[in-house]
Amino acid sequence: MSFSTYDDLKSQIANWLARDDLTTYIPDFIRLFECAAMRRLKVRLQETTTTLTPSSGVATVPSDYLGHRRVTWTGSPVHDLEYVAPPIYSGYIDSGSGTPTVFTIEGSSLRVAPTSDTALTFTYVQRTTAVESSLNWLYTKHFDVYLFGSLCEANAFNKDVDPAGLWKARRDEGFDEISKLDFNERQGMAIRVMGHTP
Repeated sequence: MSFSTYDDLKSQIANWLARDDLTTYIPDFIRLFECAAMRRLKVRLQETTTTLTPSSGVATVPSDYLGHRRVTWTGSPVHDLEYVAPPIYSGYIDSGSGTPTVFTIEGSSLRVAPTSDTALTFTYVQRTTAVESSLNWLYTKHFDVYLFGSLCEANAFNKDVDPAGLWKARRDEGFDEISKLDFNERQGMAIRVMGHTP
């Protein structure tokens, strides 16, 4: 079984379906799976860092933004900004200009307060590119989840409830395992014992 290319994925889906009348729909099944994966997964392998340069304290987040991890003000001294929800941020609007301490995100705009136009280092969760365009982290590390998720969509398309449920369970199990791997990697597996031990 080969999963080296996008065409390999399409061929394997066709093999597992054992039907030749769904070939033209296979790219749709893959894209539907990718939509589900985008909503379910936010892990370290999706993180990337870029530089944002605000104007009057406002910068535009990247178009592939899914969630923030860290915003660092690059002035002196360099420091991370604290996230506040937009309703709380409104209390900072009249704080003038200076060294920012907080940020918020509304729509596609990142706002800092106090206002500053100094560059920001922005670490965020990036939307995973479609495998049709280029092989992505999810496909290269967890191709089985791509297969299971695409088969789930294919059987839902055919209104085959039992097979769709089977593949959905396998897909969701894969999602859970990826999330647990990410959690363990971030937290480590060490247990710290406080106080004296016998």
